[in-house]
Parts: sequence; structure tokens; C-alpha cells
Amino acid sequence: GCSTATTVADEPLQGRYWRAVEIEGKPVSVTRDPAEPHVVLAEDMRAYGSDGCNSFTGSYTLSPGLHFDQLASTMMACLPSINVMASEFSSALASTANYQINGKQMLLRDAAGRVRLRLEATLLK
Repeated sequence: GCSTATTVADEPLQGRYWRAVEIEGKPVSVTRDPAEPHVVLAEDMRAYGSDGCNSFTGSYTLSPGLHFDQLASTMMACLPSINVMASEFSSALASTANYQINGKQMLLRDAAGRVRLRLEATLLK
């Protein structure tokens, strides 16, 4: 696209609906399904969302970086292709050590600095 001089303000980490657009370097096929893989970081340090198959809840810490704790998810049966994506999303979240927000995009990196997830912010639904 064409680049304009306007800079987009960085979205806040908390209080946004972070939709996964890339998991382990693979683009997520965007469905308008409510079960698209996403994570919400609430201001009370609770995390919740969906891995694309099951919903999950847990908590997170911010010092230093970003770490998710005690993520518990429902155990529904899903299509095999969805299951693969869901488990990759879950393990990527579990291995997250750092985050970087650029405008509406957020990268989640593991302790080795590898980008595991690329997410995009939308307002909470």
C-alpha cells in the first residue's frame, strides 16, 4: 500500500481483543467465526480467549516481558486441521516471554526471541 506520514498510535496491551493473524509464521485463515484464535488481557491480570477450538482462561504477569500462567481450556472435539492450529496457538501463548506492539499489531516472542504469534488489535466485542 501507499505509506502516509500519519503514525498510528500503539494500541494498549490491555483491554483489546487481540486476534491471531499469524501462528508460528503461518497465516491464520480469517473466519468470522466467534472461535477465531484470540486473546484478551484484562486489567485485573486475567487472560482469556479462544485457541480457535476451545475457550481458555488464565492469568498473566508483566514483569519482565509477558508471561501467561495457568491457562485452562475447555476440551471440545474439533476438526483435525483446527486442532493443529489450536495446539500451536496454545503452545505459542504458553511459551511467550515478551511482547512488542507496533500500531495495531503485536508480536509475541519466546525466551529465545523467536516470534511465535502475530496478533492484531480490535476493540473488545
